[in-house]
Amino acid sequence: MAKSFTKFKDRIWGVVDLAARGIASAPKPIQDIGYGTLRGLLWAAYHAPKVPLASTAADFAIVLGHGTARSVYGGFVDRFVWALRRQEKLRLGATEETDALLELPEQNRLDEIIRTHGSAVMAMPHCHSSLLMIRGLSTRYPVLMLVRESADQSRADATRVYYNNLGAERLDVRNSSSVSVARSVLRALREGKLVVGIVDRIKAAPAEGEDYNAHDDVRRCQAFGQTVGFPAWPARFAARARVPLLPVMVELTQDKIVGHLGDPIDCTDQMGATQACMNNLETMFLQYPHDWGFVYDKHWSRVMRGRAQEISPQQ
Repeated sequence: MAKSFTKFKDRIWGVVDLAARGIASAPKPIQDIGYGTLRGLLWAAYHAPKVPLASTAADFAIVLGHGTARSVYGGFVDRFVWALRRQEKLRLGATEETDALLELPEQNRLDEIIRTHGSAVMAMPHCHSSLLMIRGLSTRYPVLMLVRESADQSRADATRVYYNNLGAERLDVRNSSSVSVARSVLRALREGKLVVGIVDRIKAAPAEGEDYNAHDDVRRCQAFGQTVGFPAWPARFAARARVPLLPVMVELTQDKIVGHLGDPIDCTDQMGATQACMNNLETMFLQYPHDWGFVYDKHWSRVMRGRAQEISPQQ
């Protein structure tokens, strides 16, 4: 059986985190060697037996309609390393360096949304520079960041070091009750804060004929032609606060962090709004495939396998 990407990340996190801390404060030639070694480890994982990185990259290349498994994965590796180098500046508190990298090409549209509606729920996938995007946003707007801390305590402790330098209010939804989360989110929206959360952690879809699974808080949704359970909370909170739901994608280049905004979504129809959010994200995944790290999660791997088989049944 193929190993879980999430478990794989948890197992290597301690090594990567320890190495990153040591590399970040070293002279640049040592940093280059260290990050080069990290690249080698990521490519070793690509070739490791029963780790589904290569097969998922191959499926994703078919879905994209261009490139190869190696080029798709290579783009992922490049951005992972670029993001790690910049993220270590966040750990060290050198935020002025990373803040200057953020570009919001559609900031005028975001400002108009805030003027008109007071705030918005921003739905962001797992991008390599999601934290740096939130840090940049928090220098321009009041932000409440929803986080789901890792169940692995050592990883959770290490991640908090980054969170402490974000400049954004944060709420750990894993260790808070649903009632507490709802109150905090709605209060933040009423106070004019942007509520930002990661939304691409999909689950099994509700049973056929059912639109919503309350236990998992997911709605039945289509993603790349496959039926999935997509998080219901963004549309629900946006509807209750009467603010738009705004999909966001973060593109990372060698010298910029670019926040791309999808279409603002009216959430009066929560089912339709959830599908519209997924449609926006799917479009942006295809536009910026190397920036989406969570495609290697086991649930998304199955989605890519299903879609690839529809496109090329012989694969």
